[in-house]
Amino acid sequence: MSAATLHIDIRHYWHAGGGRGAGAVLDAVVHRDPNGLPLLPGRHLKGLLRDALARAEAWEWGGFTPGIAEQLFGRPADERQPSEPGALRVTDATLPGELAAWLASESGRGSLPHLFRSLYATAIDHDSGTARDKSLRGIEVTVPLTLSARIEPVPGREPPEGWPALLASVLPLIDAVGAHRSRGLGRAVLRIEEERA
Repeated sequence: MSAATLHIDIRHYWHAGGGRGAGAVLDAVVHRDPNGLPLLPGRHLKGLLRDALARAEAWEWGGFTPGIAEQLFGRPADERQPSEPGALRVTDATLPGELAAWLASESGRGSLPHLFRSLYATAIDHDSGTARDKSLRGIEVTVPLTLSARIEPVPGREPPEGWPALLASVLPLIDAVGAHRSRGLGRAVLRIEEERA
């Protein structure tokens, strides 16, 4: 049974939100692991991969069997049917082991704040050219990093042969990760490395 490592080379500030803010200072802070290190949730990556496969299938790229996106990554629930799991699962994308261990250690902890920045934006009133009242928004972002996630078969479910190559073929359709991708954040290059058991 094969597994694969998904490498995400993030080349711009990125925001993977945890749904929390920081009081009056920031409206959204980044999702962190228990050691305070940034991560990219596996459910986010799974959604990006499912969407890329679905687009390739809709565009009738060669080698894509109908329903492959749902077969590999499941079907979300809708008003007619409950959700159904797919044949693959994706772990959270994290920093490389040695770097993560150092940053979580006593000697590396002081470097943690350097991984994060705050970005602010406001809405401009078209008539006056000034900032609109109560429109200042701030989000915390993470500096460019390279993260890795593991993709592996769900126990009891057998993905089709050659699924890592299939995923590799759609990775160019994913050019950014995290929130605010349409606003320029999270530009990334993804690649997959197959592991053989």
